Amino acid sequence: MSGRKAIEKNKDLAFDVYRQMGGNTEGTLRELKKRGLSLTKKTFNDWRKKFRFDERLKEADLERQRAEDSQLSFEEKMMLKLLAQIEKYERYFDSKSGIDNQAVYAYTNLLKTVIELSRKMKPKKQKKDLAEMQREAREILEAEYGIKRKSK
Repeated sequence: MSGRKAIEKNKDLAFDVYRQMGGNTEGTLRELKKRGLSLTKKTFNDWRKKFRFDERLKEADLERQRAEDSQLSFEEKMMLKLLAQIEKYERYFDSKSGIDNQAVYAYTNLLKTVIELSRKMKPKKQKKDLAEMQREAREILEAEYGIKRKSK
């Protein structure tokens, strides 16, 4: 393998491991060493800058977040935004020594809205396999009605 191809392959491996380790340099270096690529911290940091590891990591995280967000329902998205706003108010209250009646009123309304929205949100149906549903049906028949059926 030529030098350029080796660097290309190794930089991709280094980035993938860096991403898996959540941007932790020390953990990345340990994992790379386990995989047979021994780099010094200086070399790795040079690669991080040269090949834009940090920017690529942020882009990958944003893309992952977008993919997750696209699968959320409208209610779930609203709930996340409301909860984020509640956290902001809680930080504000922690930093404030006196009482801010307007903020307390807004915070209380946010809490009420979250409660109302959570009641309206439909729980996601869990998929069960046929055998599990049959077992549950037998248990209900036996416990509620005293009907014992033979298992197949």
